[in-house]
Amino acid sequence: MTHKKGTTLSDKLQTALLDERTFLTGIVHGCLQELIKSEFDLFINAQPHERSSERRGVRNGSYTRTFKTRVGALELTIYRDRQGEFQTEFFHRYQRSEQAFMASMLEMYLQGVSTRKVSKIIETLCGSTVSKSQVSELSKSLDNQLETWRNQKITDNYPYLIVDARYEKIRTEQGVISQAVMIVVGISESGHRSVLSVEMGNSENESTWSDIFKKLRERGLQGIKYVVSDDNKGLVAALNRNYQGVAWQRCQVHFIRNFMMKLSRRDLNSYVPLLKDIFAASDYQEALRRKHLLIDRLEEKYQRAADWVDENIESCLTVFHLPMEHRRKMKSTNMLERLNQELKRRSRVIRIFPNTNSCHRLMSYLCQETSEMWETGKRYLNFEKEQDMAAGHTNEKAAA
Repeated sequence: MTHKKGTTLSDKLQTALLDERTFLTGIVHGCLQELIKSEFDLFINAQPHERSSERRGVRNGSYTRTFKTRVGALELTIYRDRQGEFQTEFFHRYQRSEQAFMASMLEMYLQGVSTRKVSKIIETLCGSTVSKSQVSELSKSLDNQLETWRNQKITDNYPYLIVDARYEKIRTEQGVISQAVMIVVGISESGHRSVLSVEMGNSENESTWSDIFKKLRERGLQGIKYVVSDDNKGLVAALNRNYQGVAWQRCQVHFIRNFMMKLSRRDLNSYVPLLKDIFAASDYQEALRRKHLLIDRLEEKYQRAADWVDENIESCLTVFHLPMEHRRKMKSTNMLERLNQELKRRSRVIRIFPNTNSCHRLMSYLCQETSEMWETGKRYLNFEKEQDMAAGHTNEKAAA
């Protein structure tokens, strides 16, 4: 195949990707339509014209529904079954965060602080005019749904918690400030993850974290054995106040970063691998032996770093008291990295939230959607072996 001089197939593809609005719209439409079709196939439990004893219904045509996205309004086909029992979860699940995202941008738009990018999105999805009453109604509806989710009773036991915080810029009467978005994720006895709490705070002090843990306790959170987080004295104090006896693990990834800041760049390759060797040990005693090797090496050149490791590393070794199968995933807060990336992707467009409620609304709905996917997806950890061992010990005691 030949092309005109100076024009390649790659150039044409690039032009289509960058310049053709319908190209991206077509891709998004195709992906969403396939998701809805897959959901309907799972409901029917049989392919078209397939004879199966496990079939749960009969296909009965379809209808179209408009779904507004940031690439434009899409006409999607929604399938029917003869009994009229199929109800797609697609719009309910995926449009909540889109609505929260839109509410934040609409508030910015009305306050006259929107960027050109925000204004363009508003005009594409909502037209050229937006009223305050429309924004107020949308925000009120979203906030009512959010309040229900935030206060729902916790009925499962969650042996493990992963706690983290990120900061977003909020516009206030005093100017633009940074506020913490504090997130608590639990891993239940079934091995599935859930976002248990999303709260806003001016700082991560003991009082703020204590209020969060107190509210979780009132909602029914129990069975906690182990919590992993970054180093935060306020968080640890609040945890001990509300859940005494719970083991705390300091995030090993953050500890390594803190350690690197205490060394010169040219010495990183000499000492950082020794710290990583401690965390890669087969058991707690071996980790202690390797700790002493690192400290001995550090004392030759970095006495302050040696003292810091000696005083602080113990909280990073709590994970060695967990089952071997759980250690890799529970040694740090990295599990939340993908969630944080999604939160950052959305907040990057807004840049500065018009108020605290706007930020809380969007962060919460994104966390809620992620939580629902986790709860209905593949389990994150397997507790069955640990439960079987506990049952065995109980039977042995009873027999004795």
